Amino acid sequence: MQLQTIAPVFLVLAIALSWPRFSSIFRGETQTAVATALLTTIASAVSLSALGLAFAGNGPWLGMLIAAPGLLLGWTMRAPAPVLAVSLSTLSLAAYLQFGPATAF
Repeated sequence: MQLQTIAPVFLVLAIALSWPRFSSIFRGETQTAVATALLTTIASAVSLSALGLAFAGNGPWLGMLIAAPGLLLGWTMRAPAPVLAVSLSTLSLAAYLQFGPATAF
């Protein structure tokens, strides 16, 4: 099995693991220190990059099939410690960039 065929799984993981921290900036009860933390900034960058790559490299329909499970997993699961979750999401995004299809913008 080629790694390029399972590369979208890395995007799903990147979205799912970074989504809880990224979405916390939109909640009213989030403290200002958490919303402006470096970890939140990294999670936001990873989440938005993974969502963009899901659609850019795969088209709208397959992009929806990649983004939807990532968002649902991120919304329903309670991620491990934020540092570990964001680190794993960053590694997942890096793995997708290494093994995924080349996208030309």
